[in-house]
Amino acid sequence: MSSIVLMRILESAPDRYDAGMRVLSLGAVPRAHRAVAAAAVWRPGVRVLEIGCGTGALTELLVDAGAELVAFDQNPEMIDRARKRLDGSANDRVTFQDSTAAEMDRYTQQSFDAVAAGLCFSEMSASERAYVLRQVYRVLKDGGRLVICDEVEPTSHWQKIVHLAVRIPAGLLTWVITGTTTRALVDPCGELRRAGFRICSEERSWLGTLAVIAAERAT
Repeated sequence: MSSIVLMRILESAPDRYDAGMRVLSLGAVPRAHRAVAAAAVWRPGVRVLEIGCGTGALTELLVDAGAELVAFDQNPEMIDRARKRLDGSANDRVTFQDSTAAEMDRYTQQSFDAVAAGLCFSEMSASERAYVLRQVYRVLKDGGRLVICDEVEPTSHWQKIVHLAVRIPAGLLTWVITGTTTRALVDPCGELRRAGFRICSEERSWLGTLAVIAAERAT
């Protein structure tokens, strides 16, 4: 999904990030965020850890749904934007932390009902994802939920052709400008299962390049 690749460019301009993502994804990312919030917060007061909160687009939806939230991101500018976004809007139910996914060992074992992640697993290497998934499993309570939305490789032949035709030039542009890129997830459900999760649901965009996956910590 080229919009997720170009996210790297937009991250350098937090004030334009949300509008840019809406346009580049043709509205798919906001819809995915709403689906993540609905799956992660099944009752008011659910304690949620959000990985890579960015400008707070998903954070705001999680709070509005009634979550008690800890949200972290490694980009201080994004954290600042997220704080401003939620200023005066149940801000007492959100704790923002300037942190990386590699520091998830700071959180207490089985201390969260749910973990939510929007568009961040595709930024990690396979080994980084494996570490983060181990930490997610550790911090979730028995039966707790992991809900993610992220870029995935499509499954059908025609979707793969369209995906490559759009993603390759977008990826090259992003690499030239930022020196980084993202990696579409090849087998996200398989990775979750290997980490000890049971897949509850998987929904994909019409091009099959953006997925919302809900999984449960198996006991």
